[in-house]
Amino acid sequence: MSDPAVPDQAEPRRRPPDREAARAERQQLREERRKLQEERESMRAERRRLLDARARAADPSAAAEWTIEPPPVADDAPPALVATDVRVSFRPFVDVKPTLRQALRFRRIRAAHPVVALDGVSLSVRKGEALGVIGTNGAGKSTLLQVLAGTLPPDSGTVDVYGARPALLALGVGFNRQLSGRRNIYLGGLATGLRKADIDEMFDDIVEYADIGEAIDRPVSTYSSGMFARLAFAVAIRNEPDILLLDEVMSVGDEGFRAKSVKTMEGILEQAGTIIIVSHGLGKMKDLCSRVAWLDRGKIRMIDEPGPVIRSYRRFLGVDASPPDDD
Repeated sequence: MSDPAVPDQAEPRRRPPDREAARAERQQLREERRKLQEERESMRAERRRLLDARARAADPSAAAEWTIEPPPVADDAPPALVATDVRVSFRPFVDVKPTLRQALRFRRIRAAHPVVALDGVSLSVRKGEALGVIGTNGAGKSTLLQVLAGTLPPDSGTVDVYGARPALLALGVGFNRQLSGRRNIYLGGLATGLRKADIDEMFDDIVEYADIGEAIDRPVSTYSSGMFARLAFAVAIRNEPDILLLDEVMSVGDEGFRAKSVKTMEGILEQAGTIIIVSHGLGKMKDLCSRVAWLDRGKIRMIDEPGPVIRSYRRFLGVDASPPDDD
């Protein structure tokens, strides 16, 4: 019996024409969106220039108070997220120093007093609004974001979300530092609800936005904090979430990345998206946010426009009450 014929070498796989056309159409839409964003940014810059000139004419000493204004939010804008009387407490455990006999038999543990992370927090965030959350370490800021994102159920209270589930971006969450940046793009994308096919199509855009070059194939454990932040932000932002929760992300990365991320967030707000930012960078809060909430020991002490809240918070810390231009 003769051997079966050896099949010809398979031709390289090619994308179906309809997928190529769809990809070209998406690329064209992205380009049009970029041009529109540049036009809007130019209009904002001209508006800021006019406001600054008007401020100098009225009071030269007040000119320094004019900063980038966030997109205006209508008073009757529908809510995007409403938290009502949210309470969260943790019950830690501490070790009792055992005797030698007890140490040999077992390790005795006793419960400590519960730690109250959030104590009756209520707030409402409107669509198209950027809300900043400030406070000292341990005030409950990260816990609040986890509750709003739905990753941590509260002990009591409710969180009503009007739209898609919020996307939480915190450094280190959803990433495996032992894997390469390439694999972490898929891990992070799947964690935000994307399908593998969606990530395949977005992959090149994510790598370009993160701008980490050949490091995409290196383990994430070798990245600097700035490189890690760029990759994590690029993955989260490609999902185009209705509500974006940022936990201490704006303070890392170089100036170019910060400017790019701020421009991206401004685009989200203009499309009636919602952003909640936790950061110690008070200058960025004043520039980007329309309101700021001051959280202290699990309670909201003040929520208002950025200027008054930041000044009160800095007086509380015992430092200069004037908000910094940039942190």
